[in-house]
Amino acid sequence: MNRQISIPDGAEQWLINLIELKNRTDISVKQISEKENVAEKSVSNVFAGKAKSPGVDLIRRIIHALGGTWSEIFGESGAVIGGQDLASLQTEVDRLKSEVELLTTSLNMANIEISSKEKMIAALESEIKILNLKLEYEEKLVSVHNFYNKLTNTN
Repeated sequence: MNRQISIPDGAEQWLINLIELKNRTDISVKQISEKENVAEKSVSNVFAGKAKSPGVDLIRRIIHALGGTWSEIFGESGAVIGGQDLASLQTEVDRLKSEVELLTTSLNMANIEISSKEKMIAALESEIKILNLKLEYEEKLVSVHNFYNKLTNTN
């Protein structure tokens, strides 16, 4: 079994959760670094609490190598990632999802409206063609009528 890692003084909850996950596994820091292709020193610094801003990708790789999940490490910790705590990140995600849903609905309505307008335009174009044919017919009738009048008036 690998050596147990002690929790550094003042460690944030996410780091405590990560160390506890590491201590439950039989995976060494070296194995984590090899499996996820990251520097062993970087992994060691995370577990020692020396990495002040370890980066989301590095933490994700360590969690993956240990067979854990993101929510298992950060779920209730209120950890700060990139200057935002998990609750504010989730609030922003929810807001963005709502905005995407609203925009998608608006786009669908616009497409329906465009489709309706395209159908209306097609119907109007058909009506114009019919009216032009009627006009052409009426003009021919007037022409025939005028010709008839000329014929009958000259006799």
